[in-house]
Amino acid sequence: MTTHTPPTLCAHYARALQSAAPKEWEAFVECFDAYSTEVTVAVTAAEQNEILQKQGRAQAFLHLLKLFRNCHTITPQNPSPLA
Repeated sequence: MTTHTPPTLCAHYARALQSAAPKEWEAFVECFDAYSTEVTVAVTAAEQNEILQKQGRAQAFLHLLKLFRNCHTITPQNPSPLA
């Protein structure tokens, strides 16, 4: 049985959504990109006691954005989590 990591599964489902509705997927990714930018810029205006929390949030958003943008390049050996 193949072990699937959360990023691999997320990429698998993202790729499926991208294939099923390419225009809607691209619109979602563009919206997510804008929101990621907003969250990232918020770090610069954060109070000192909030910086690390907001930085972590920004890093998570940027990680997901990268995964969404590159989901078509991730090809697990066994993409179905139930197989």
